[in-house]
Amino acid sequence: MIKSVVRVFFLFLLIVLTLTQMVLLAGYYFLSPEGRSEAVASGGVSGAAQLTSFATEDLSVAVAKVRAAVVYITGHPATSTPALPPEGVISFAPASLTSDRMGSGMIIDTAGYILTNYHVAASMTDIRVSLFGHQEGAYPADVVAFDAQKDLAVIRINTGFPLPVILLGNSEMIEVADKVLAVGCPFSMEQSVSHGIVSDTKRTVNIEGRNYVDLIQTDAAVNSGNSGGPLVDSKGEVIGVNVAIYAPSRVYCGVGFAVPINQARLFLAKVKYQ
Repeated sequence: MIKSVVRVFFLFLLIVLTLTQMVLLAGYYFLSPEGRSEAVASGGVSGAAQLTSFATEDLSVAVAKVRAAVVYITGHPATSTPALPPEGVISFAPASLTSDRMGSGMIIDTAGYILTNYHVAASMTDIRVSLFGHQEGAYPADVVAFDAQKDLAVIRINTGFPLPVILLGNSEMIEVADKVLAVGCPFSMEQSVSHGIVSDTKRTVNIEGRNYVDLIQTDAAVNSGNSGGPLVDSKGEVIGVNVAIYAPSRVYCGVGFAVPINQARLFLAKVKYQ
């Protein structure tokens, strides 16, 4: 008799727990996105519900934080060694392309200072910068500093009004499989955004005779024209400067590289803003 009572009790307890779990899950799925976030933060939903929230994470907020500070850079192919400030050793092969060159950059100072790749600035003459959402045309730019070894450069435009600034993150905090966004102007497509993950955090590669150390590797689509644009984390902070792709066919094949933003910070610390 006692055993029967115990069995009935445990069966009843199991039914109650099951029904409670079902009610909690049902309530979670009827919540708004904001309510879901709060429920996850408070631990009020199961692991399965948390996984659903992660899978449907909206990255549009991160994109919105950076788009206004990403620029499109164009110019004519340089036919000789460009006139750059005497702050580094120039190792530059004259461009043989006959069409205009293109690249991307990010505004790092309201006065018009823009971070990009050295190979973008060094391959162009008559550099012009187009701002996102502005119809006034492109602004002429001057190179103010560069580091050929790290493939970084700072150019400046004068708009007469303060510009939005990108938010720099900490590349030491990223991990393999973190979500990232590549923002830039591939193939002259202004403000194109691609999505992927971090594939490696310290990749060393040799590109056209130059060694790049501790690059971030990503599978976010990076193509011609993305050079100098930001690699952004899910919070909307820049964690890298897109610099190269592994592409035997010269188009995206799933392996892109970015200079860690902490390397860029060391370079920017030496730049004199006027």
